[in-house]
Amino acid sequence: MKKLYYGDNLDVLRREIASNSIDLIYLDPPFNSKKSYNVLFSGPTGEARAQIQAFDDTWKWTPETESIYIDMQNGSVPARVADAAQAFRSLLGENDVLAYLITMAPRLVELHRVLKSEGSLFLHCDPAASHYLKVLLDAVFGGRRFRNEIVWKRTGAHTTPRRFETIHDILLFYAKGDNAYFNPIKTPYTKDHVDSRYTEDEKGRLKFVTGGNILSGPGATNGDSGQPWKGFDPSSKGRHWAVPGYLAEQMPEGFSELSVRERLDALYDADLIEIKKGAEWPHPVKYLADDDGKFLSDIWAYQPGTEGVLYGTDQGIDADVQWIGPTDPEDLGYQTQKPEGLLDRIISSTCPPEGIVLDPFCGCGTTIASAQRLGRNWIGIDITYLAIDLIEKRLVAQYGDNISDEYEIFGIPRDMDGAMTLFNSNPFDFERWAVSIVNGQPNEKQVGDRGIDGIVRFPLDVAGRKSAKAIVSVKGGKSLNPGMVRDLMGTVDATQQAEIGILICLENPTKGMLDAAARAGVYEWPLTRERYPKAQVITIEELLDGKRPHMPPTLLPYIKAQKFEDPSGQMKLL
Repeated sequence: MKKLYYGDNLDVLRREIASNSIDLIYLDPPFNSKKSYNVLFSGPTGEARAQIQAFDDTWKWTPETESIYIDMQNGSVPARVADAAQAFRSLLGENDVLAYLITMAPRLVELHRVLKSEGSLFLHCDPAASHYLKVLLDAVFGGRRFRNEIVWKRTGAHTTPRRFETIHDILLFYAKGDNAYFNPIKTPYTKDHVDSRYTEDEKGRLKFVTGGNILSGPGATNGDSGQPWKGFDPSSKGRHWAVPGYLAEQMPEGFSELSVRERLDALYDADLIEIKKGAEWPHPVKYLADDDGKFLSDIWAYQPGTEGVLYGTDQGIDADVQWIGPTDPEDLGYQTQKPEGLLDRIISSTCPPEGIVLDPFCGCGTTIASAQRLGRNWIGIDITYLAIDLIEKRLVAQYGDNISDEYEIFGIPRDMDGAMTLFNSNPFDFERWAVSIVNGQPNEKQVGDRGIDGIVRFPLDVAGRKSAKAIVSVKGGKSLNPGMVRDLMGTVDATQQAEIGILICLENPTKGMLDAAARAGVYEWPLTRERYPKAQVITIEELLDGKRPHMPPTLLPYIKAQKFEDPSGQMKLL
């Protein structure tokens, strides 16, 4: 099950996602930062260039928020959640923070509903909101379902007057039931730890000999575990023989069927028990394995300058969760993008193989990219069309065109009825959708655009260092006339390096429009000398049927995700 939804996550959750069906939920909702966040689009030579607003992270108390609050008090959410909302209102008043919490509350209730009993939820937030959200999650899940507050270092240090700089985010980890799936994962030991505890044996293996009475447990017995072995009598110490789990894990199948002293013999023969001359007690031996390390704690913080201090790797401490900088190869130009390593840790530890991961605020698709590479199923939801388009193109960049056969997409028009619905509900997203079909970069604003709704770039040299533009204009209304074509071509002629004009119409164009386009002349592409119509009129219906403008090969507008292959031939993003 791999699905991508364009729409309000509350509506999608209620309408499309079954109860008790999801293994893991990760959500990184807007934090009420009062900022506008942009998507960066690549320039002609691939560098980040244009910025287009993706979403506005500002919340206000409105009549709609008041209506949600009243519904909560009238039973739309569990009583504990309604009580929490009432307490928040008494504490905070009717302000933007309360609006944020009231908006989040019914979504968290729905997310709890769709989780399996073995499922977990991670809510990613900043310290300004984490304490309120934790109370809200306690009301939804119950306080005893809280597992961890994880601190993630999201940037390097800065200077802020009159307070310490905030450089971390919070991840609130909750489990739905007592038996939630959890697979603890490890990070490498430091070289100092290995050097101080392990010594090399005659076979070149690094071993650590433990001390104390580790091969025994408290209490003497009369059975086999209480009998002497190789001259050592556990009963004399008031104890009995017991084999540690880490020793048993290193033994072949059938080991557990042996008697206790037979297990000790087998471990001794395998060099996993050491008896030194004159020793008071035998000691188990721990050999350093490739996957040994310390279990993750609740602080995930990359430490610059620690490269080389970890055993078996040249990476620094927590380098896999290092924040994304402007020169990072993983950067896609989405301002709230998180590193895949962060999601790798969450998914690997709390979602079973082939389980389903849900991200209801999927943004640029980092959760989806990580889940795809780790072999999990996924569901992504986002209310911003630019995010959905970016995710689709990110997946293609990573896995090739055939990746689209692996997942379904909902909410994006697939027929004329869907196109009309999108135009009537959100004309601006309709324009952005139409521009994206022809691989264009949509306009930042709907007004004051001089008739330009998007730009499509194509190369002017083999190396791609130079490019030219095709200007895209989208018309969703029924009042079409030849003047629209002439206005578009006037913009093309007045725009530096614009060579082609593309007019996309929801309705069928008039004969006069087609005649005006035919009289606009042709453009000759210098790379092949092939000629293309300077003015082209194409309908939404034609685009849905697979037709595209007749023009040179286009340059994809988004900053491109990098494709890699592991030794098995499977692609992955690093």
